[in-house]
Amino acid sequence: MKHVNRPTQDVPRSARLSMEGLLPPAQLGASALCDLYGPGHQIHYKHQARAAASPPLAVRDTLLDGTSLRLELEDGDVLRWSNHDPRRLSRVLELVDARGAVHPELHALRIGPYWFNCATESDPWQDCRLSRAAVEA
Repeated sequence: MKHVNRPTQDVPRSARLSMEGLLPPAQLGASALCDLYGPGHQIHYKHQARAAASPPLAVRDTLLDGTSLRLELEDGDVLRWSNHDPRRLSRVLELVDARGAVHPELHALRIGPYWFNCATESDPWQDCRLSRAAVEA
């Protein structure tokens, strides 16, 4: 399966509005553009490909509190991660009938077809850095 991200400028405005809660900030337009690919921010396609090729662990339960995630795995272990886009993550958790899978060595979370680059407890947190286009918008 090949996943292709379509830029929103090629999508009619009415369709973009319905996708706003699911697309990462970089695809929502200049006002929400985060330039970071570090832990907890955008997921780079190479990072996603490495995660997709690694063995996943099933998630039993997910608790989202702001940018903080508590992921209870099927084996009972608990991971505490963070993600910069709780709005998107919340929408995906509400809309996708899937518990998710994690790739702990790559701090990647997949829920249905949606991927999230997460920060672990030991990763230093950095607030989103907006691109120049976002600052000028």
